[in-house]
Amino acid sequence: MAGYSAQASAETATPRNRLVLHTDDSEVTLNVGLGDLFEGGELEFHGLRGNENYVGSYSPILGKAVLHAGRHLHQVSTVTHGDRYAFIMWARSWTGIRSESCPCCWLNRRIDYYCICGPAWN
Repeated sequence: MAGYSAQASAETATPRNRLVLHTDDSEVTLNVGLGDLFEGGELEFHGLRGNENYVGSYSPILGKAVLHAGRHLHQVSTVTHGDRYAFIMWARSWTGIRSESCPCCWLNRRIDYYCICGPAWN
């Protein structure tokens, strides 16, 4: 579960008040809105990796979910009031081509440590 708070502090690792532009190490991501009332914290979508053009945003609704491709660039804007919680689930295949290629960029093999999903980046 992810949490974002308007009360985020530089002195603590959590909670945080936003999430930077990224892709997920998944084929698909499910994001379910949970928790309290809050302001800000929109899920902002950009193009697929390699195309960072802004596409649009989604304001989370308690109990509603959004499903998107893992390689879809996205971020969470700053939470300005209250606490934002979400249940996030990532899914990808463990066999076949998806186990060998990167779900983020589809170019690098997962054994290549220069991949954006490798330990140097996460």
